[in-house]
Amino acid sequence: MLCYTLDQAPLYVATKLASIRKSSFFCPSLGGYARSGIRWIGYEPVCTHYWPHSVIWKVISELPTSVFDLVRMKLCLAIRERVK
Repeated sequence: MLCYTLDQAPLYVATKLASIRKSSFFCPSLGGYARSGIRWIGYEPVCTHYWPHSVIWKVISELPTSVFDLVRMKLCLAIRERVK
């Protein structure tokens, strides 16, 4: 029996419970993210199905790990400061 698991690799998604509540081009609403995710079921075991997230993921994957970690940390700290 062949079994596939679907791992989706989201970036930021705007929800009522998240620190980002308004959707934008790179941050979809929960409904938009869910619709794009349902379209990918059965195609690939791991995917970044929201296409702007795919573009960001491709750019990030070309960076050295140390640069990626630094950018991610600064981004998360900025979001944390906005929430305070």
